Amino acid sequence: MENLDFIADIDSYTVIEKITEGISGDDKFKLEKDGKYFLLRVGDVKKLSERKKEYSRLKEYVDNGINTNKPILFGTENDKFYSLVSWVNGTSIMDIIKKDVTKNYYQLGKKVGAELKKLHLACCCDEVDWQEIIENKAAEFLKNYHCLNTEFTCSRCAEQYITENFDLMKNRPQAALHGDFHWVNCVEDEAGNIGIIDFSGNNIGDPWYDFGGLLWALEYSDSFANGQIDGYFNTPPMEFWKIFKFYTALYAFEHLTYSSEDPEDIKYHILNAERMLKIFGERFELEFPIFRK
Repeated sequence: MENLDFIADIDSYTVIEKITEGISGDDKFKLEKDGKYFLLRVGDVKKLSERKKEYSRLKEYVDNGINTNKPILFGTENDKFYSLVSWVNGTSIMDIIKKDVTKNYYQLGKKVGAELKKLHLACCCDEVDWQEIIENKAAEFLKNYHCLNTEFTCSRCAEQYITENFDLMKNRPQAALHGDFHWVNCVEDEAGNIGIIDFSGNNIGDPWYDFGGLLWALEYSDSFANGQIDGYFNTPPMEFWKIFKFYTALYAFEHLTYSSEDPEDIKYHILNAERMLKIFGERFELEFPIFRK
């Protein structure tokens, strides 16, 4: 276990384990004190401003009834920042669904969707040029896709849908985004309460952008996906499906940017991207995704 003695504020805590999940680059640890668990994050002081904002936003979420990590300590030592927050108990939604994919998870999805809605209403935020942000993202993701010199089912049609529909991004409502909202970062405890963890950055933008992570659960449970959408909207507006289709295409191409140069890894990411796009048909032609029957 790594030596954390340089953080005087945690002397009274016991380090239980180092957490290896996540791609933030920070070191994360599960701590214990007086029978309760906590999450310690330690990272380069260059990230101080960003992590301080994330930490401060947690207080807004907690104050607005979101079941998430409660902020406890934040500080710096030498060239490191550290934050200590409460541990959110529960089993990840991914583990729940994968344990038995034959079950109907509609009600579970509804609870997750309702919590996502609460999250988007919890914080005030400044305005950003969302269309410009999305156009820049699309340019980056599509450039990477073209560098792979490959085509796959739906890819050309999905690219066309993006380039022809940037107007959908005009005048979108804005909120503080989770940034990485998917079934691993949502948990359910024994009482059935939903918790939200592992926020990614301090992104501001269209709240519907957080639905991109739903594409992971869709591989295993249509009922959960339908539940999350209905839990968020009750009845989703027609506009949602056009924008969800746009974000599905964008998310699929973004996924390709995480592949390495290894041919097998590239193949794996292409198969995932193809699966995501095909929820709107073999030619990305459907108005509604195939799970919405």
